[in-house]
Amino acid sequence: MSDTATTTAAPMQRVTLRLGQIRVNENNVRQDLNLDEKFLKSVAANGVKVPVVVLPLGEDTYELKMGHRRYFAARATKKTKEEQDAIEVPAYVLDPSLREAGEDFIDQLIENDDDYRRGLTELEQADALFGAVGAGMKQARVAELTGRSRKEVSQAVKTAKSVGERTRAALAEAGTYDLDLEVLGVLGEFDDDPAAVDRLLDAYVKGRFEFQVQWERDDREEQRAREQVRPQLQAAGGRLAEDSDTLPQTAEPLSELDGPDGEPMTAEAHAECPGHVATWAENPREPGEVDYFCTDPYRFGHYPPQEDAPETDGDQAEEQPQAASEAKASEQSREYVKAGNKAYRAAEKARQGWLKDLIGRKTAPKPLAAFVTEQLLACPKPVAQWVGDVGRRDLVKELTGYDAPAERAKSATPAKLTLLNFAVLAATFEKRMGEVRTWRTDSTARSAVYELREIREDARRWLTFLTEIGYPLSSVEQAIVDDEPYQEGEPDTADADSQAGEDTEDTPDGASAEDTQDAS
Repeated sequence: MSDTATTTAAPMQRVTLRLGQIRVNENNVRQDLNLDEKFLKSVAANGVKVPVVVLPLGEDTYELKMGHRRYFAARATKKTKEEQDAIEVPAYVLDPSLREAGEDFIDQLIENDDDYRRGLTELEQADALFGAVGAGMKQARVAELTGRSRKEVSQAVKTAKSVGERTRAALAEAGTYDLDLEVLGVLGEFDDDPAAVDRLLDAYVKGRFEFQVQWERDDREEQRAREQVRPQLQAAGGRLAEDSDTLPQTAEPLSELDGPDGEPMTAEAHAECPGHVATWAENPREPGEVDYFCTDPYRFGHYPPQEDAPETDGDQAEEQPQAASEAKASEQSREYVKAGNKAYRAAEKARQGWLKDLIGRKTAPKPLAAFVTEQLLACPKPVAQWVGDVGRRDLVKELTGYDAPAERAKSATPAKLTLLNFAVLAATFEKRMGEVRTWRTDSTARSAVYELREIREDARRWLTFLTEIGYPLSSVEQAIVDDEPYQEGEPDTADADSQAGEDTEDTPDGASAEDTQDAS
């Protein structure tokens, strides 16, 4: 095939040009070249990889049509004009005879408009970096060639490796492609649990991702701890009620019963009782903790503190446990309370993490200064009660990230001082909300916690302000703000009624109450 024929079939020729041969197009519509540090580092390490597009002007001179960012980034790699002019770049040379009036502007639009082109998603970029490392390139070299830090490359490689096919399929099904590496890394953490990935994606869409992440991590830690506790209880000969709502309504926690010596009942002292049973703790201090119960304390001779054994006839003796059962029937289910406590603690951790990020900023949101001033002048109960507390001081250190916040204040900017003052107030409100039953509205919780109504009101005021500065409420926090009972995770009423009917007849291990009595 002749050279003439080749030129006609291919209107662009690929050549190598020096920057000194290329003139900038005066009709370029781009106003901001956006030569960010990552792009400049990449060009400095790699040179220009993607050819620029030029139009011949005359002998050995060309006008730049596409690639102005690459052109100026390449020049930025050298200091003198002579060095810059000598830089060589790949280029496509257009045929002037095939160009029509105005085509320059259309080319710029098509090349750069977001409607015509799409960059790689964060996951696709991570896959590319992971692929380079997998092919044998050192991470340090990958960082150098891409203008990224070694930490960024390491995180991307780890993320690409952890996000498996099931999670990728879930992302594709949800049409969620705009996730950053931090979010993708969390999904990779739960790649072995498709249901958790689905919950996390749903929470991301609803703006509750941080809460759901904390809930999933707490739940996973709890399940692992339970796997260790189960065989320990079995080896000790104890019974375990996985679902505490299967306990009969006559059951009482050992903490509310007297032992043989009149002291509070211990699990060791109660171990031989036929009614001895363990269940997962309602408000565990650590994962896998259990609470111990007696399934029928009156029948087995245990009584609440300062209550002697009843001196009654047989009919009256039967009425007492029945009255206790009727009183408990109106209480919220133990499993519902556990679920609410769990959600509340997850929300607390996620919220304090969000506060730490906020307080770590260099500038404060506009409403912060007014809020700080208002709280100091009004001195509400959280501020008055907790401002001097040792635990509050520890929380201030946690929220600010400083071991000596007072020393940091001496050299802080005015904006940072506002954030540090806010950290002190944040710690007081968070301490006020440290009572896990803050989410509850039932009379049982109110009777157990002095001034629970006031604590809940302070929590409502605090959470409402946080929403004003961008904090996304979890469902349990939203219930507090709305002053409504927490609903998420609560069993269906019909199911609960049906289960309650069954529970009164069943013991933790599935045997009937009658069978248990015979066995004892």
